[in-house]
Amino acid sequence: MPLTGFLLTVAAATMWACGNIVSRAVGRYGPMNQLAFVVWASLVPPLPLLVLSGVLEGPDVMAAALQAFSGQSFAAVAYIAWASTLFGYAVWNYLLAHYPVNRIAPFTLLVPLVGLSTGWLVFGESLQPVHFVGGALLMVGLLVNLFGAPWLTRWQFKT
Repeated sequence: MPLTGFLLTVAAATMWACGNIVSRAVGRYGPMNQLAFVVWASLVPPLPLLVLSGVLEGPDVMAAALQAFSGQSFAAVAYIAWASTLFGYAVWNYLLAHYPVNRIAPFTLLVPLVGLSTGWLVFGESLQPVHFVGGALLMVGLLVNLFGAPWLTRWQFKT
């Protein structure tokens, strides 16, 4: 993996953590509309990203991307904007406000599994045996994380 890719991945994880801290902190000041919070927070990134795209890619690439915008492109943007961002973050922020973080954070492990499954179901991507093994390990890890302590406690008392 290139160093830049690694650093961007670490930066993304850091920003995810900061967003979770802000969401949790805001939710502690009383009831709030999680969807409205996500909508208002979503107004911040477009302008800096537009400027960054202009600087890194240039206006010609941006114009070509707009000219190639199709119905499939619209569907992809709609999914990202409405389904994954608005719905996903509203539900996530609701969970952060109502449950302990250590109970809901393990569910972020499902993101790669959902991505692989969606690629397979929607786009017909082929999955290799390593993907199934990884998915199974991921699910076992999630089950151990969520239910391991109660299982271990029950097992200790029975022996």
